[in-house]
Amino acid sequence: MYRILSLSACLLLTACASSPQSLYQTSVKAGHSPMASSTLEAIHNTQAIPLPISSELLAPQWPISADEPRLDFGSSISNYRVFSLELKKGERYTLNVQSLCRKPCVSFNKLALKPKAMLLDSYGAIIASKPSRASAQVGQVNLSWDGEAPEDGTYYLLVAADNDNLGETIVIDDVWVNNSPLMAVKVGMTSSPFGKISAFSSPLQN
Repeated sequence: MYRILSLSACLLLTACASSPQSLYQTSVKAGHSPMASSTLEAIHNTQAIPLPISSELLAPQWPISADEPRLDFGSSISNYRVFSLELKKGERYTLNVQSLCRKPCVSFNKLALKPKAMLLDSYGAIIASKPSRASAQVGQVNLSWDGEAPEDGTYYLLVAADNDNLGETIVIDDVWVNNSPLMAVKVGMTSSPFGKISAFSSPLQN
């Protein structure tokens, strides 16, 4: 009886661990939402959401699911959302993206979307991709970007799922400050192709 229970537990653990990969194969790769092959096409394939100015506690949330359009990053395919903001040349900005633990968030196998985000100009050129700060707390991943707009115009914050290492522990290892990499931030959650995110701009400090 003990062996049967142990075998059942192992099979259950294996099924849970492979769940993100299974979702990726069935829902992302085989999805029917528009597929973009470039960041410019990704902007045009969806209606941009005006990026709210908000505090962390009041930030609105949006799902990234199989219904959202997809972007082919080459190494993986990801569903994404696009947010827009108007900036003047030289204007400072602080952009924030939070990824929330998928329910149930009390089990040993916590799942969350690992965010892959970048700031784009109106031509799809990447203005910023490496986050300035990364942190983790129970059930949440936090990424922030600080910068200065190079020109007047409309900019786009593209937030996608980082599907390169699905089913593995989330590690944020591309945080840079003053052109130098910081230590990796390890998050006690497993990477999933889908999740719920918050995206917002911090109020400018006088």
